[in-house]
Parts: sequence; structure tokens; C-alpha cells
Amino acid sequence: MYLTKNRLRALTPLLVSLAFFILSYSALNAQQQNVTGKIIAAADQSPLAGVTVTVVNSSTGTITKNDGTFTIRAAVGSELSFTLTGYTSKTINVTGTNLGNISLELSVNALDSVVVVGYGTQKKVNLTGAVTTVDMTDKQGQPITNVSNALHGAPGLFVNLGNSQPGVDRATIRIRGIGTLNDNDPLVLVDGIEYSMDELNPADIASISVLKDASAAIYGSRAANGVILVTTKTGKGASKVNYNFYTGIQKPTVMPDAIWDPIEYMKLKNQALENIGKVHDYSDEEISEYEQGMKTDPFTYPASDWFDIALDNGMIQKHDVSVSGSSDKYQYRVSLGYLDRKGVIIGPNDQEKKYSLGVNASMNVSKRLKIGLTLDGYYRHYNEPYYNSFWQYLSRTLPILTDTLADGRYGNSWLRTPGRNNWENPRMIAETGFAKKVVSRFLATTSAEYKLPFNITYRAKFGADKYDGLLENFTPQVQTFNPKTEAPTNWNSPSTAPRSRAIDYNDLNIHFYNTLDWDKTFAGVHNLNVMVGGSYDDFDSRSFSSGSYGYLDGTLTAISAGSLPYEGYISGSSTKDVLTSYFGRLNYDFEGKYLLEATFRYDGSSRFASGKRWGFFPAVSAGWRIDKESFFHLENVFDLLKLRASYGQLGNQAVALYSYQNSINLGQDYSFGGALSSGAAATAYSDPNTSWETTTTYNAGLDANLLRNRINFSIDVYKKNTTDILRAVNIPDQIGLSGPSKNVGAMQNTGVELTLGYHNSIGEFNYGFNGNISYNKNKLVDLKGEILYNYNTNLATITQAGYPINSYFIYDAIGIFQSQEEVDKSPFQTATTTAGDLKYRDINGDNKITSDDRVIISTSTQIPKYTFGFGVDLGYKGFSLNAFFQGVSGLKIYPTANLAFPFNNGANATWEWVTDSWTPERTNARLPQVTPSDVDKDNYVASDFWLQDGSYLRMKNIQLSYALPSQWLRAIKISKVSIYVNAENILTFSKYKGYDPETTLNVSTIYHYPMLKTVSGGINITF
Repeated sequence: MYLTKNRLRALTPLLVSLAFFILSYSALNAQQQNVTGKIIAAADQSPLAGVTVTVVNSSTGTITKNDGTFTIRAAVGSELSFTLTGYTSKTINVTGTNLGNISLELSVNALDSVVVVGYGTQKKVNLTGAVTTVDMTDKQGQPITNVSNALHGAPGLFVNLGNSQPGVDRATIRIRGIGTLNDNDPLVLVDGIEYSMDELNPADIASISVLKDASAAIYGSRAANGVILVTTKTGKGASKVNYNFYTGIQKPTVMPDAIWDPIEYMKLKNQALENIGKVHDYSDEEISEYEQGMKTDPFTYPASDWFDIALDNGMIQKHDVSVSGSSDKYQYRVSLGYLDRKGVIIGPNDQEKKYSLGVNASMNVSKRLKIGLTLDGYYRHYNEPYYNSFWQYLSRTLPILTDTLADGRYGNSWLRTPGRNNWENPRMIAETGFAKKVVSRFLATTSAEYKLPFNITYRAKFGADKYDGLLENFTPQVQTFNPKTEAPTNWNSPSTAPRSRAIDYNDLNIHFYNTLDWDKTFAGVHNLNVMVGGSYDDFDSRSFSSGSYGYLDGTLTAISAGSLPYEGYISGSSTKDVLTSYFGRLNYDFEGKYLLEATFRYDGSSRFASGKRWGFFPAVSAGWRIDKESFFHLENVFDLLKLRASYGQLGNQAVALYSYQNSINLGQDYSFGGALSSGAAATAYSDPNTSWETTTTYNAGLDANLLRNRINFSIDVYKKNTTDILRAVNIPDQIGLSGPSKNVGAMQNTGVELTLGYHNSIGEFNYGFNGNISYNKNKLVDLKGEILYNYNTNLATITQAGYPINSYFIYDAIGIFQSQEEVDKSPFQTATTTAGDLKYRDINGDNKITSDDRVIISTSTQIPKYTFGFGVDLGYKGFSLNAFFQGVSGLKIYPTANLAFPFNNGANATWEWVTDSWTPERTNARLPQVTPSDVDKDNYVASDFWLQDGSYLRMKNIQLSYALPSQWLRAIKISKVSIYVNAENILTFSKYKGYDPETTLNVSTIYHYPMLKTVSGGINITF
């Protein structure tokens, strides 16, 4: 083909355009270049993967790699935008080809920007209910053995860990007080299915939401005590492997200051007996012999510190490994965990091992269908001494008790000590026999999500919770030996020991729910979401136990090795409980400014009789985004200002199973013709009209974020009224039956919750503070005129209208008698009252002290008025220092029995009775004269003298960590390494000095496993 002049002329415009395009492209290409950089977290300088990097006003973009690096084509002078969920977005100018490290700040609301609520999620800014969230990322590396222990210090929650025993160290949780005389435990759901949070590996938990007000009403009949929603981790971003390990040592936070000097002990015991006119336990000759013998024979004349002998440092180690990732088509996360603990009791019977498995996977089968599978569970086992009253025996032991003889046999004492004819040797109890619990529990769920026309989504989830537990114990026949004569003493009866017992637990719980969700926006400003659904929950529980004795020795411990059945150990049970429910929720907002939510639940429970099984539980809440109003002119100060309020009714089906039916019990013998014949009979009256307890909750709150989210503030005021409380009522004794459970009683809780946080940075130094405080007032409103008393040892509590539940009901101590003349002039107490004894107030003025002179102390024995927590977070380059404190206030503790009172039941005493008790020469003493507490009724009747302030402030955790610089790791293809050290429960500030104040709350003795403090260190690696 030849170009003629005319053809060339015709092509000229096209050629000119092509030339212009080529020149323009060349010029543009000359301006653009490969720009590189690395995105890191400002807090700990760790690389951030998955950050979206885009050239502003263009379609050019990329995402950062696992090591945080990126490469993008951009011209000098253009702008790059960096965004990642959970971090504050940033825009910078391109000034060269290498931008170096670019840090992103963690958004103050990032981890809570989407909050899990009942059957779904909501943006936090749109929440109208009172919801507390806990991000488990903040707990990473802390030695948390059970998930419930991670909730200490959360606003609106009272979390109480009664003991730290390996295998059973689970916290009691109360949300906004105590609302019933029955079970006050909250409902716990894991990924929407009812399950124990403490059967999960804490490393598998992403977040925890606590629904505290009407937001819980969508769970209806089980929501009165609040609802805890646990969300497990999912895979995100590029495939990665994470390994976390820590190990540490543990020891009791505090133990009683017992007298381990045998001479001081014997002298003080003699003095106590002398003060009540009784003969000494130990003669002067015995004390002198003992004092001389201690110099040469520590076996016969020991000075045994039993806290030192029977307790040792505990050990803890934990390993967690996970593999996770995601794409447009799928997400997955698979994890394995291992926990190994050796408790503080010597010997083999204080250990725990846990093996955990977590699977969370989902796949987009098509544009409309998504399916998922989760598996969470444990196989665990733990040991404890065969006599579970080990701590009672330890608190009762004496310094004159021989640990072991020279040949290793377990010792007792050659000294005659009334009440101690059969000596409990703690080492013997710790080292022989066993009690072992083996548990396997798994929750398997399958889910499906299908997008229907008209923007309707159908979701369904099926879960099966399988629990298998086996408790075995073997009680050997054991002896102790007199260290002077070597005479043996049978500690337990050879006729019943050795003996063995096994209890098998077998539970299967089935859960199914499905929902329909519809989202629609009208006219661009009216946003509507409607959800309706139904659920079915089936709880099936079975158990069987058997036992035998007649063993030749302790070599074989299986039940079949015994020669005789142990009839009292053979039993079995089977229960079934079903709940069917229908529920729904409507959410509406206008331009994100005016927010409205309404929910309902309609529950049918097999716990009640026909005609009483169905209950309806509605709720409504509203919110107002004041900061979005046109009249609001502080938008440069406030990023969020939201007012909210809620009202709802919640239920509690706390009545025992089958209580609406008369139960027939075996073992009710009848007399026929003068001979007893076995039979059965009803022993309790039932009421078929019992139904739900109902809690009506009111809440008003204000949320505010200020100064570019540097400050966050929230306050809630609430009231909870519980009516139709289920409780057993008394009926005349002549009927011959115990009273039924009826809907009688009303209770009220009112309170305030306040949270405040601040975070900022100065250059590469980041700092933040956060804190919260909650106040709760509990009051029994009505009990139909009845008063309930509870007697425990010598302590009485009372439940009466107008006072907190289980208030102390005790005498008012007004001092210590200083002379016999003062005793004679005062109201009569007992015939043995002398100078040095406590003096009580005569309330009714009858000139004598009787039970009618007891007063009510308006303080609950079960829950404090104030709970609080606060934390400090500091970061500089790769270093981070985080400290968290929690505490309680506004409660009293009344410790009783061994070591709380001197020489109780033949036990020891503490040193304060040597230095601080009243004597004629020490009349200004803090304590009354020392006397044996189980004999003397003057000083140890329950009085406010022995009440102690149970308030405490505890450094729950302090952690120092360091993230290794990425340039050190790049060569070995590791994206992140952090090393850290922790101290848990290391500091406690409290006026209560005798024992740990947290573990003595809700109990009347110190016979239990102590709270432990832990020092640990570990490493976290991501490949």
C-alpha cells in the first residue's frame, strides 16, 4: 500500500493525535515511578499487613505484604492514602521513591467499631443499649487460664475468683448486681450458641460483649442476669502461622500469719485456757522438755511451718499455635493449645493439663450462599487430694505436729492435745490417694447464609455441645506414727478404706436457630433493618456413680478390684430440659441521627406446667446523635455526642426442673404390723402455677468522643426491678411436706457506670489512660412480710425487705470491758463475762444481751457497692508497657473459724493474738483477751467487731513487651517477634490483712485454695 498525498492529508489528524498521546504518555511515565515504603503500628512498631494503599484521585492501588512493605506507581507530588480497619487513616505526599516507615495510629474506637449483639452485629456509634466490650487482643500474653478471669475490671461487672485451684479456677460473674434469690449467673453464648466460656482456649477468643440492659431482652427468659456473647477468632488476610508461649511460677498472694513457734504456741494456748478458768493443755515440764529437745531432735520436737512444708511454688506453661488466612472465597483458622499447671500443694495431686482445639472456617459457595463450620473444645484433666478438705486440715495443723519420722513415715505428735486425738498430717493427705477429673467437651456448629431477593438474608446455625466427664477418687488406708514411741494410729477406718468411687457425666445439648434479615434504605435517609427468627434448645444430662471397698492395698484402684460394693456410692440421674423461642428486632435510623431499636422474644419452657410455659419479653431503646444536629456548633471538639435510653423486660426460669410436679422419693419406710417396710412417698409440695421471674430494666446513657477521638467518655444510669421471684415458701409442719417454690418477692438494683479514656502521642512516644467505676445498690423490696435467716457457723445473715440481700445480722460491739466493776454495771451477757471480753450494746433496753439485740448491717455479704478498674498504656518504638488495676469497695468481710479466730476446733492462732490481745497490763489492746474461740461464747458470737473492710485495689497485670525490628527478621522470613514479661496479682492494697480479700468474699472461712500471683515470660512469633 502506498501513501498518496491525499491519504497522508487524511491521516494527519490521527497521526498528530497519536503523536500527542505518545508524548503525553512518555511525559507521564517519566513523572511516575516505583514508590516503596513500610507501614507499621505506632504503638509497637510492628509491621501491618493488609493496609490498603491508593493514589488519591486515581484507581491505582495495592495492599501491604506480611512484613508491612508496599510498592506502588506514583508521581512525585501526588498523595497516597493508607487505610486499615482498626486504625486511623492517613494521607501523605510523595516526596521521593522511598517513603520509609509510615506509622498508623490505633483508632480509639477501632476494636469496638463493630460490636457483637444478639443475633448480629452493630456499629458502636449506632448502639442504643448498654454494652461492654472486651478485646482479647489487650490480654495477649497474660497468664489467663480461663476466659471468665479476663473480665476483671470491666464496667458494670463484678468478677470474683474464689480460688486459683488448677482445673476449677473459674470466676463468678455478676452483671449489675444480684437480682434474684436463685441463680444469678449470666447467660453465655459462644458464636451464638450457649456454651461455657471457660471451656474455650482464651487464645481463640477475639472479643467479648456483655449485654447489660434491654439489649439482652432478645434472649428473653434467660436474660435477667445479663448476657455474655463470646466471639471466636477468624482468619484474616494473607496466610500466616502464629506461635505463642509463656511460662511462669506461681505462689499464694498472702497466707495467714500463723504461729509456727511451738513454744509460743503452747504458752498462748495455755493462756487462752487460763483466761476462761480451764486447765492448761501443756504442762511446764512438757514445754521445758520440748524447748530442750528442739536443739537436738527435730523429728520428735519439731517447729513445723506447715505452710512452708505443704506448699511450694507452682508452675505454669502454655503453648498456642494457629494457622489462619482468608481470601475472597474462604477464611480459615485452625488452632491448638496446651496448658500445663502444677499447683502450690506438694505431691502429685495438684496438677492440671488442658489440650484445646479450635476450628473456624467458612466458604463462599456462590455469590448467594456461604457456609461455615466451627469446632471448639477441650480435653482436660486435673488432680486434687482425695480429701477435698485439705485446706481445712492445713488451717487446723499445729507447729508441734511432726512432718515425717527419720525413716519417712508420716508423723503425728507425742503431746496430748485435747480435740486432736487423730492428727491430720497435710503431707500425708497431699501425697497419698487421688481425686482425678477427666473432661472432654466440644461444641461443633455448622452455619449457612443465603442471600434471597429483595435484600433478604437467611441465616441458620446448628450446634451440638457434647460433654463427657469422669470423676475418680481413691481413698487409701493411711497411718501416722508417734515420733517418740513410733506407735501407729489409723487416720481413717480400715473398715471403709481403701475405697474407690467413680462418677460418669454424659451431657448432650442441641441448639438450632435461624433468622431472616432485611435491610432497606428509603429516600437515602431512612435506614431500616428487620430481623425475625426462631430457636430450639434441648438439654439432656445423665450421670451414674458407683463405688467399692475391701481392697487388699492401694496398688489396684479400679472399682472392680474392690471386694464389696459401696452402697452409698451407687446412684444415677437423668434430666431433660427444652426451650422453644421466637424473636425479632427492628432497627431504624434517620441519617444516623435518630436511632430506634425494638425487640421481642416469646419463650416456651419445659420447666413450667402446661399453661404457664410461655412468656413474652419486649424491649425498646432509642438514641440521639446530638453531634449531627445543625444547631450543634462544637463539631471541632466533639467527634461523637450520643444520648440513649432503653426499657425492657427480661426473664429468669430459675425454678428447678420438674418442680411443678410432686416428686416421689425412695427410702421412705412404712410401718406395717410393727415391722418397717421400704417404700416411697412425696416429700415436697409442688405448685403448678409457678412461672417466670421478670426483671424490668431502665437505662439512660451518654457517650462522647472528643478531640479527634483522643478522649472517650460514657455514663450510664440504670434501675432493675425484679418481680415474681421464685423461692421456697414455708408451710405448716403438720402437713409433713416441705414448701413449694412460688412466685413471691421483689428486688431492686440501681446504679451508675462511668468510663473515661484518653490517648495521645508525642513523636514516637504513645501513651493512654483508661478507667471505669460502677456503683450498684441492692435492696429487697418485698417478701410478703417474711424474713429469711441464714446461719453459717456462728454467723447469721438476714434477707428482709428494705435491706440488701443477705445482710449481716449481728451484735453491735461497743468496746472491751476494762474491769469487773464495768462488767457488773453493764447489761448481763453471760455468767462467764470478765474484764478483757467484748462489750455489746443493749438494743431493746431490757438490761441483758440476747438474740433480740442483733442489728442489721446494711451491706450485702455477696456483692460490693463499687467496682472499678483502670489501666495505663505506654509505647516507644518497639517497647510497650501496659498495667491494669482493678478493685472493689463498699463491702464487709466476716472471716470465721480456723486461724480467723484463735484455737478454733483445736487449730492454731495468728501472731496478732500474741502482740495485740488484751491483758491487765495491755488495756489499750486492739483485740479482746485471748480465749479458745470454740469454747468462749463471750467474744466470738457474731458481732460487728469482727467485720473487716473487704475493699481492695489490685495490680491485676503489668506487662513489658518488645517487638523486634522487622529488619532483623526479614532475612529469616519472620514477620513479627515479640518478647514479654508479666506479673499477675503481684500487688494488692487492702486494709484486710489476714488473707486475700477477693477469695474471702462470699465465704465464711479460709478453708479454700488461695489466690495466686504469677510471674511469667514468653514469646509471640508470626511467620
